[in-house]
Amino acid sequence: MSDGDYDYLIKFLALGDSGVGKTSFLYQYTDGKFNSKFITTVGIDFREKRVVYRSDRPDGVSGRGQRIHLQLWDTAGQERFRSLTTAFFRDAMGFLLLFDLTSEQSFLNVRNWMSKSHPLSAAGAGPG
Repeated sequence: MSDGDYDYLIKFLALGDSGVGKTSFLYQYTDGKFNSKFITTVGIDFREKRVVYRSDRPDGVSGRGQRIHLQLWDTAGQERFRSLTTAFFRDAMGFLLLFDLTSEQSFLNVRNWMSKSHPLSAAGAGPG
């Protein structure tokens, strides 16, 4: 697919505490590679991936695939970047909430990330 050659543009934000693996997760998903080094995101960054979603019709025949361009925004987890990060919430169509399995606190903080994202993302939402 070339630029502009897609049916849908979908913007997701990856949210979570600093060091939980947001950058590594997105890098693995978009490029199929894993970097074991800790890379701090300063402010915000993004990665892109194009996918084709095919859904079968009730009669079992595959329809034309929907070409989807994913913008996956990688946010900084540090408190000092929160005001910058929340500025990007408004245009998001969804959120990827990540936590570190070895850190109970990062799991408990998912609730805080949800409460911060919900009012801002829902403000522009509504029937089409």
